[in-house]
Amino acid sequence: MFTQIIDPTGNLFITWLVALIPVAALLFMLAGLRWSAWLATLIGSLITLVLGLAVWKMPLDQGVLAYIYGSATGVWNVDWITFWGVVLFNTLVVTGTFDKLRRWLISQGTQDVRVQTILFAWAFGALLEGLVGFGYPWAFVAPILIALGIPDLDAIRVAAIANNAPVSYGALGAPIIALAAVTGYPLLALSGSISKIVAILALAPPWILLYLVSGKQGMWSAWPLAVVGSLGYIAGQLPVGTYLGPYLPDVAGSIVCFICVLVLLKVWQPAQVLGYGGKPIAGAGANATSTKEHGLSIGDIIQAWMPIA
Repeated sequence: MFTQIIDPTGNLFITWLVALIPVAALLFMLAGLRWSAWLATLIGSLITLVLGLAVWKMPLDQGVLAYIYGSATGVWNVDWITFWGVVLFNTLVVTGTFDKLRRWLISQGTQDVRVQTILFAWAFGALLEGLVGFGYPWAFVAPILIALGIPDLDAIRVAAIANNAPVSYGALGAPIIALAAVTGYPLLALSGSISKIVAILALAPPWILLYLVSGKQGMWSAWPLAVVGSLGYIAGQLPVGTYLGPYLPDVAGSIVCFICVLVLLKVWQPAQVLGYGGKPIAGAGANATSTKEHGLSIGDIIQAWMPIA
C-alpha cells in the first residue's frame, strides 16, 4: 500500500508550490481562459495525477485506480446531493412550506436581504456543510436565495463565499479525519490548529456577503449584523473544534450564530429595509411584525423548519 510522502522535494515551500499547481491551473482555465467547467476540471485532475506519479512517486497502477475511484465517487456524490437538494426545495415550494418559512422570517424582521443572507447563506449554510458537506449547501441554499429575490448567478456566488470557512469541518469533519489518517498526526491536535485558522477566516465572509447583496453603503449600515454573524459562528466553532474534535464545530457554530443573530434582531434593526442591490423595499418598516399578523401558529413554524432542520 502506497504511503504519501509529506515533503517529496525536501523543501516544504517548494512542495507547497508544486501542490498548488493543479488549483492554480484550474482557476486559470475557469477564470482566465473561461473554459467549460467539465473540461477545466478534467485537465486539472489529470495534472494532479501526473504530479502524484512524478513528484510523490505514487505507483502507476494505484494512481490510476485511485483516480478512477475518486472521480466516480465525486461525480456520484455531487450529482446525488444536488438532485435531492433541488427535489427538497421544489417540494417545499409546491407544498407551501417554503412560503410559511419566508413569512416567518419576515415576521422576525428579516425582510431585509442582508439579514436573510446571513441567516440562510452563512448560518444555515454552515449547518448543512457540517452535517452533509459535498456541495449540499450550494444545492439547497442557492435556490432559497433565488426565491428570496437574489439573481441566479449572484445567489450561487453568495452561497459559495458563505461556504468558505465552514468547509474545513464539512460532513462531520471528513476533511480533517482524512488528513489525520494520511499524515498520522493526532486528530484532536489537527482539529484544534485548524479551528484557529477557521476562526480567523470566519471574520471576513459576513462582511463580503453584505457587500455583495447590498453594496458598500448597505454593508456599513448593517455592521452589527456582520460582527454578530462572524463572532457568533466563531463562538460555537472554536471551542468545539479545539476541545471536542472535528465532528461538530460547524453545527455548533451555525446554531450559536443563528441564536445570536435572532437575539440581535430583537434589540437592533437596520435603519432601512433593503432588497437586493441595496434598493429600499417600499412599505417595509424597520421593526419586526408579529407572527400572528401573518397567521402562523407554532405548528406552522415547526412544519416550516422540520424538512430542513
